[in-house]
Amino acid sequence: MTLLERYQQAKNQARPVAPGTAFVREIAEVTKKSELAVRRWLAGDTEPDALTQDVLARHFGCTPSELFPLK
Repeated sequence: MTLLERYQQAKNQARPVAPGTAFVREIAEVTKKSELAVRRWLAGDTEPDALTQDVLARHFGCTPSELFPLK
């Protein structure tokens, strides 16, 4: 196998996903929202609407107020 073939094989391998990125992707999938929206929630720039908060609370088995406490 040539060096170029080895390089191409290495490029095509699945890459591990960072835990933070995996979390953001999971939340985006559960809520049907974009990863950017999830990152904004995590940064505290915005909050999801009430329905999305309920979906997240059910997903994590807690209440919306636990996930998004009043400031």
